[in-house]
Amino acid sequence: MSEETKELQSWQRFNVVQGILTYQGQILLVGNDYGYENLTWSLPGGRLEPGEQHPTALVREFQEETGLTVISGEMLYLVDARSQLDWRHYITAVFSMRPLTESLNLPLVNCTSDATVKQVRFVPFSEAATLLRSPSLGEPLLNYLYYGNALERRYWAYPEYLRADWLPLEWPPSSYLQIG
Repeated sequence: MSEETKELQSWQRFNVVQGILTYQGQILLVGNDYGYENLTWSLPGGRLEPGEQHPTALVREFQEETGLTVISGEMLYLVDARSQLDWRHYITAVFSMRPLTESLNLPLVNCTSDATVKQVRFVPFSEAATLLRSPSLGEPLLNYLYYGNALERRYWAYPEYLRADWLPLEWPPSSYLQIG
């Protein structure tokens, strides 16, 4: 077996979907307990089940993680993140979301069936920058929140997302102009 074939067989691939739901200048985030010292914060979402399409998976994941019934909107951007340190490759499609009902009475959100989700809350955009500790999760999101539909970049690639030398995220984001 060639080295190239061995490398292709050793990669774990994950098809992921996440959703952006904003409300009065805040964004909905979930805090997951993956056994680390602190919660890992991210957008609501998760892996697709076999045969499941992105919008269906996202509505299901939102219900499981937040208790909200939502409608999936347009795809906003795609993140292609991989790590040769743990041989994982994530393709994450991020969509806009809106609640099925017109008004949200906060705090309305809570985790209903996902054991890893320990907190669900709306946070100001600037606080999201301090909670999101991964560039592959945070940089595209913060740039989308700041630039909105004027953001021309819709594809974000991270050839090594487990870097120890990444800089903390900030609000307003400056990475778009540096990476762009």
